[in-house]
Amino acid sequence: MTLRAGVLGASGYGGAGLIERLRRHPEVELTALASRQYLGRPVDAAWPHLAGLLDLRFVDTDDAIAAADVLFCATPHAATAPLVAAARAAGRQVIDLSADFRLDAEAYGAWYGVHPHPELIAEAVYGLPELHRTELAGAAIVASPGCNATAATLALAPLAAEGLLGEVPVATIVTGVSGAGRALDLGLHHAELDENARAYKVAGSHRHTGEVEINLGRVAAQGKDARTHGARAPLRIAFNPVLVPMARGILATTVTRPQRGDPSDATLLELYRDFYAGDPLVHVQSDLPQTKAAAGGDRALVSVRYDGRTGSVVALAAIDNLGKGAAGQAVQGFNVARGLPETLGLRLEGHWP
Repeated sequence: MTLRAGVLGASGYGGAGLIERLRRHPEVELTALASRQYLGRPVDAAWPHLAGLLDLRFVDTDDAIAAADVLFCATPHAATAPLVAAARAAGRQVIDLSADFRLDAEAYGAWYGVHPHPELIAEAVYGLPELHRTELAGAAIVASPGCNATAATLALAPLAAEGLLGEVPVATIVTGVSGAGRALDLGLHHAELDENARAYKVAGSHRHTGEVEINLGRVAAQGKDARTHGARAPLRIAFNPVLVPMARGILATTVTRPQRGDPSDATLLELYRDFYAGDPLVHVQSDLPQTKAAAGGDRALVSVRYDGRTGSVVALAAIDNLGKGAAGQAVQGFNVARGLPETLGLRLEGHWP
């Protein structure tokens, strides 16, 4: 049966990515796009690249919930939880791209503040399929991971599973400007951003830090099949993002010093390929990953090296922050939750050049 899908926050970058993937999804009919800013206007008013491809106008949230079986929420944290509550009250499945259901109430409080709807947290399953595929089956709320957290987690998870994280892994996240959203901001103006690289929210202040620590702590305690709300090992990560002048893309470069072993590059690559065997949207490669190879696609490109001089392991992951880091991963999580082939509606190749 074809499922009716609606997108809340459809005039943001995440919303555009969802529209693109859902309109080509063979098991979905895209029936409603919600946007306050573009209410009543045709889809191409917000997205010129969709002109003539989709005969829909932007509607309000209530109309979108009424017109869909599943709601994809590409709306800000805190503002999203009430929308999820309304959708669940109407019996709709929700795929949430915000941070509102990624963490338990205690962790959410530490990083975001008081949770608006803690009674719904138990319904949510963290939507990183590579680590939570089994738990996602039939999920009423899929909590899609953050883009930076996705890249760092995928880079380090195989090491966590083998007890090779060391004391404090360091993750440097180079990220494109679209991750900041579509709103106006002085620091995102061309004159401010061009030919510039700017670190932001460093020294443990980025909210994705807690998400990565929980992800890796679960894997360290239980291996690849760690449960979303299961026990986890105590873990800290030094997480430092850097904004660079590219439209889209994330490159996570992580460094850690395992307290045992002296692995070779070949051994580490074999470890990574074994860990991600059967995951269609993670490609472990011998070459170092680059953002342009991932741009426009929904895969993560991962590699790893051993630095024998310092005894460090360097693990890298490249993703499109709007693909595997947002809309692509949300559709992947939806597919898994519904028991559909995992890559339906998704794009495996990036854009080149």
